[in-house]
Amino acid sequence: MEQVQKNRTIIIISLLTIVTGTIVMSGWIYNLPALETIIHGFVAMSFNAALCFVLFGVALLLTQCQIGKFKTLIFAILSLMGTLIGLVTVSQDLFHYNSGLDQLFVTDKTKASFDFPYPGRMAFNASINFIFFGLGSLFLIPQKRIFSHLAQSFFQLVTLLSAIALIGYLYGVSFFRVVLYKTSMATHTAILFFILSIAASLLNPSIGITQLFTGKRIGNQMARRLFTLMILMIIVFGSLKNQTHRFQLFSTLDIGVSVLAVGFLLVSLLLIWNTANWLNKIDKQRSDAEEEVKWMNLELEKRVEERTAEFQKSEEKYHSLIEQASDAIYLLDFKGNFTDVNASMCKMMGYTSEELLQMRIEMIIDPEELKIDPLPPNLQGHSQTTIRERRFIHKNRSVFTVEVNVKKFADDRIMVIARDITDRKKMEMELRDAELKFRTIADKSMVGVYIVQQGKFVYVNPRFAEVFGYEPKEMIDTFPVETIIHHSYRKIAGENVRRRVEGEVESIHYEALGEKKDGSTHWVEFYGSRAIIGNEITIIGSMIDINERKKAEEELKASEQKYKLLFESNPSPMWMIAKDDLSIIAVNDAAARLYGYSKEELLQMNVSAFRMKEDLDKQAERYRQNTEGYIEPFVISHIKKDGTIIVVEIIAHDIVFEGRPVRLSLTNDITEKLKAEDLLKKSEANLQTILNTTDTAYALFDLELKVLAFNQKAVEFTKEHYNHLPAKGDGLSDYFPPERFPQFTSFTNIVLQGNNINYEVDYPQANGAVFWYDVRLFPITNDSKEILGMLMALYDVTERKNAEEKLRNAYERIQNHINSIKDMAWKQSHLIRSPLANLKGLTALLKEDPLERTIFDHIQTELNRMDAILIEMADEASDHDFDD
Repeated sequence: MEQVQKNRTIIIISLLTIVTGTIVMSGWIYNLPALETIIHGFVAMSFNAALCFVLFGVALLLTQCQIGKFKTLIFAILSLMGTLIGLVTVSQDLFHYNSGLDQLFVTDKTKASFDFPYPGRMAFNASINFIFFGLGSLFLIPQKRIFSHLAQSFFQLVTLLSAIALIGYLYGVSFFRVVLYKTSMATHTAILFFILSIAASLLNPSIGITQLFTGKRIGNQMARRLFTLMILMIIVFGSLKNQTHRFQLFSTLDIGVSVLAVGFLLVSLLLIWNTANWLNKIDKQRSDAEEEVKWMNLELEKRVEERTAEFQKSEEKYHSLIEQASDAIYLLDFKGNFTDVNASMCKMMGYTSEELLQMRIEMIIDPEELKIDPLPPNLQGHSQTTIRERRFIHKNRSVFTVEVNVKKFADDRIMVIARDITDRKKMEMELRDAELKFRTIADKSMVGVYIVQQGKFVYVNPRFAEVFGYEPKEMIDTFPVETIIHHSYRKIAGENVRRRVEGEVESIHYEALGEKKDGSTHWVEFYGSRAIIGNEITIIGSMIDINERKKAEEELKASEQKYKLLFESNPSPMWMIAKDDLSIIAVNDAAARLYGYSKEELLQMNVSAFRMKEDLDKQAERYRQNTEGYIEPFVISHIKKDGTIIVVEIIAHDIVFEGRPVRLSLTNDITEKLKAEDLLKKSEANLQTILNTTDTAYALFDLELKVLAFNQKAVEFTKEHYNHLPAKGDGLSDYFPPERFPQFTSFTNIVLQGNNINYEVDYPQANGAVFWYDVRLFPITNDSKEILGMLMALYDVTERKNAEEKLRNAYERIQNHINSIKDMAWKQSHLIRSPLANLKGLTALLKEDPLERTIFDHIQTELNRMDAILIEMADEASDHDFDD
């Protein structure tokens, strides 16, 4: 929690530094002095200083982010850039040259003065702080202790310098602000240095002075409290000093110093009083804790007494259990003397309790066994827990075998639980006698058989060795059993062996990935049980080769994953519905979107909720039908969550899912499709009506000139002129006149290139009549301008052609009549001009008689006028002849 708080502090200070630096840079860029100073009345922060703060703020923020492998590189680049800017600035001040860095990014129009000799340049102590801070940041990168100490030293040096500058501002002491150089850093610059260096020191809180204020001990807490109050005191006294100087509250310096001393004394007294109260409070908490510890000790003593009483009761129960136990139980001291025996021990040995308590342990053990396996002289050296077999001698001197479980106690006693295993040993003998039979069967078995003792195979049959690519002799007593187990399963296999060896389980079976001799892997399934053979803990088991089964399972799993992905991501609604109660077992997102429900709501519903009331009986009947797999698609109305009725087509298939009959169905919303089909049918009906009532024959062809559609007029045309009833799919070349087809083919090639064709064609009849048709050919295209076929339109223009022929004949007759009239007019004009010419000759004679001069003039005038008219008539007749 404390580390989270430190990280949050680093992030907040980094963001504050970045924002402040960005604001100052914006002030310089857009020439806003208020943003350059931030705090009214203070010195402006230089652009380069603001840039360095942004660089170091981003670098410090990166330490709290997870941005991949480039974080360290970016941190180093940002720190190095800030450090270089500080170094170049310091070198300019020390060696008195101008590198152009001060006004590289923006131009500072401030005039040079004594206080600000270099416009745009950051203060000397500010650039020193940037160098120290940059070096500290760079020393963080190696993440070694010595570099961490150096980094912490630089950060705390920055804190010290910025604190000196801030104290100088508070108390008006320029030396503290300037620190051995002319110019001083801005107030907000010093504040940013102070908080940024503190945030950077929190990266290694256990080093340096930071450790004093971040620890959890009482001294650390006192340091935080005292230092905080001291800082507050310095700020208050600095503010008071400025106010007294501003308003000249004290007439002399001595009075001001005296007041300051008294104030300091009072504040120190207040500080001591606050600290004493705080320490007293802690001391009280310590006293309370001591009282609580005393009370807890009393409670603990009481509990010990209670537990002692419970232990005594437990001891009584323990003796009762020993007496009633079916196994023989006895206690020995370290010298081998019996100290306690139960009834079962007396019964097993044939002695009374008193007799056994007078005996030693070696007196009931077979002397022959003691010669081979004697007891230790002092049982103190006996191991804590031992399970083994011993041969005991009954009181009647018969020898029998027991299994003893020996446990040593800390109070110089040994408890032994003995169990007569004579029958079990007999069975083991029989087992050994049957071993030959076992080996014979195992060697011929198609199942792998193995026996493990002490972590190695003592027997494997040929099938077992074959599966792992070995010969049996290569596996027996050669390498640990885990050698044939792939490393990813060795831990599981080892744990299963341990559990059987230590007796936690008698038998177990598990699957494992085996490793063959050639290094390849092979899936096997082990079945093994714990047994004791030859006084050795043994694992006997079988192995089945399941490699092919695992491959099939993997394929099945992959198939199931594919089908699940197909079901879930299918754009069409899909359902899995229980046939017995019509509940929804599974549904995909598309179904939820279509019906307006969430998937969670649908999985709690019954499919009857989507049906109209009148369809419920049919629905129940459909689900009761025993179908074998596929179900014929059907169309039905459904109700959505908002009450909207939609028409859907359902495609279903009956399956068995997890032992339950289930109907897998796909729902296709065809509401809009049906509406479109109705509109299309109406449109087709209207078009068909138009086509069948028009007097133009229409036929639609595909690109291969096969008939796609035609109207009744086209049927009549084809039947009349080609003696053929057209049908869809007919090839035009099958019945089109061969002599006309080449020309028609050339026309269709032009049309199928996107052009229109219009021409007239005649069809002579056997009775001498001629039928004329106007033929128009159009290309059929889709929205993409792709040509899909051709439309032919034939209009009967026979009447028009016949009318044109009659008009042409009438025109010829009229023209002939006009020509005859012209001939007659020309002849008449010549006949009339002959006597007129005579009259003109006579007028020439009369002209010589003066007396008849007047009459002559009138006659001459009329003759001339008549002559002009006749000439005009003759000329017009000649012109018409020329035109013809």
